[in-house]
Amino acid sequence: MNDDQSTAAVLGGSVSGLAAATGLLRTADLDRVTVYERQEYDEKRVDCGEAINDTTLIPLAKTPENGFVNDVDGFQLRVYEGTDRSHDVRPLAKSNVRCEPGYVCERSVVERRWAAELETRGVEFRTGRSVSTDEYAGIIESYDYVVDASGQPSLTLKANGDTREYTGDMVALNATVEGDFSAYRNRPRIFFEGYVGYAWAFPKSDRHANVGIGWAGDRRPDDYYAALEAAAERNSFPVPDRADVNIATIPKGPSLDPDRVYDPETNVFLVGDAAGIANRYQGEGICQGIRSAYLAATLIASGDETAYPRKLYDRMRSEYRLARLMRGAWVEHEDPALLASVAEALEGLTIDDITRRPATVMRRVAGRPSTALELVADAGMLRRLYGAYTDSWEYNA
Repeated sequence: MNDDQSTAAVLGGSVSGLAAATGLLRTADLDRVTVYERQEYDEKRVDCGEAINDTTLIPLAKTPENGFVNDVDGFQLRVYEGTDRSHDVRPLAKSNVRCEPGYVCERSVVERRWAAELETRGVEFRTGRSVSTDEYAGIIESYDYVVDASGQPSLTLKANGDTREYTGDMVALNATVEGDFSAYRNRPRIFFEGYVGYAWAFPKSDRHANVGIGWAGDRRPDDYYAALEAAAERNSFPVPDRADVNIATIPKGPSLDPDRVYDPETNVFLVGDAAGIANRYQGEGICQGIRSAYLAATLIASGDETAYPRKLYDRMRSEYRLARLMRGAWVEHEDPALLASVAEALEGLTIDDITRRPATVMRRVAGRPSTALELVADAGMLRRLYGAYTDSWEYNA
């Protein structure tokens, strides 16, 4: 490392890595910031994660040229009895939730324009080739700070031989399709259908959308692609061509373990998917990754690097707590009518409320006494409630 501590490397140039480079430019007095990215930005990079709930985190004008193609009002949650139904069956419940800063995006365009903006500000990009574990060791020696945003399993874990500890908690399939989405362009739909997970249709315009399905927990379909096709037919969105379908995994733990998110000897910070961070209920990881990257950059700038594990834990705790409880509403009861009542209680809340503010959600549910009593009248749910409020999930601090 250099004596003046003025250089930083970012491993991975997707949203979390771009956020890390942005944060370092904003807050830290560094002579050089270098981003290592295995893909080229002018290639089609990613379909997954094209609904971004808080685009205020991204320092670009929210224009179609920058990839922000649909300014949504929010999302509509639809709860059904199960998957064995025709397309014209009415849902048990519909609930509209707000998301004023949300957009459905062309994420590849967002990342390309974001990287181009950073390059004009002096960030060096080394693209088109993966970093080997040997090269990783050289980077650690050459830079004063390293932010690992390489996804899961991360380069850091590969180099340390710890990859077995990181597994996929949610499997998601998605694709962009053509069709008529004008009826719900401004309020994309999320379909809960009697399994731990959901399907979705997120319009980018009146004529095309990102659609998909994801599963969490132990019960998975034998044929993922056939399950996506069936979801498209019963939820009335076009069946994607199999060649166009992407598959992704959402990481699971041991996230927030201090030994897995920061190495004080090498000044390596893990952010986003590399640190195993994602919402454990609905799978969102984009905003979580961006926030963790900005946090790491801020602490580097203030010279308070060792606080990163604790502050990251504090920021994620409420979200993990609520996700554990929300998932439990289905896992412990397997009652679609109960889940429908919970969904109706969320009407008018924001996505941020639903993912990050347990007290707000619990007040809404408590306003429906019969629903609240049914939720907690179960030993498994009570264990979840106790575990959530003693922080007994994944990594127990």
